Amino acid sequence: MTSGEHPSDRVWLTPLLNRIANVAGEEAAIALGRARPGERVYIPEQVTADHWLAQVVGLEAAEKIAAAYGSMKIEIPQAIAGDKRRRAAAIADLIEKGYSTNEIVRTLGVSQNTVAEHRRRRPPADPQLKLL
Repeated sequence: MTSGEHPSDRVWLTPLLNRIANVAGEEAAIALGRARPGERVYIPEQVTADHWLAQVVGLEAAEKIAAAYGSMKIEIPQAIAGDKRRRAAAIADLIEKGYSTNEIVRTLGVSQNTVAEHRRRRPPADPQLKLL
């Protein structure tokens, strides 16, 4: 996350993945959403390095998730919430907030070309500039 970003700025994540990101970090939430989308999983109270959760998000993040969600079954949503329109909205939102192309690629898991295409199609900040 950039220094001025707040958890609510992660519009591309579902509410559950946002809560997981608050607990264990954005990378862990995205990794979990990519590894187990749509699955209902049991989160133990304690994890070891060989547990699937630790293998997906790393032991430190897995321990944080276990501390928050231990003994619970949760349904893991997709890492990037929704469909193509939602992803496009997330890209536009991050561009508007000043994220670099590389930051958007890392955050959303899209290609450089996808971000470049969104930047190319984006209207200029001031439509009057086209007249000059």
